[in-house]
Amino acid sequence: MASSYGAPVQALASGVLQFDEGGTLRAVLPITCGTFIATGSAVTVTNTAVTASSQILITLKTAGGTVSAQFVQTITPGTGFTVIGGGSDSSTYNYAIIG
Repeated sequence: MASSYGAPVQALASGVLQFDEGGTLRAVLPITCGTFIATGSAVTVTNTAVTASSQILITLKTAGGTVSAQFVQTITPGTGFTVIGGGSDSSTYNYAIIG
């Protein structure tokens, strides 16, 4: 585990991120990770961990076709989310659902 400014930095993986401020546990934040493949248009990602207040992070894993920006278009709590991209993007993307 690496550290930054004296605090441990945890790798992002499915599970929970604990906030303890160096002492008593303050909160637990659920994190769920996965991947999807872009199609150049809308992609529906099924994941029941999504809530109305979830934050979804997207990063490029493996480039394919012409890479384009991917944006979360809709979130359906308890079901998943829709990502919209463009062009001929056939890349694989990582996603992390936080909260």
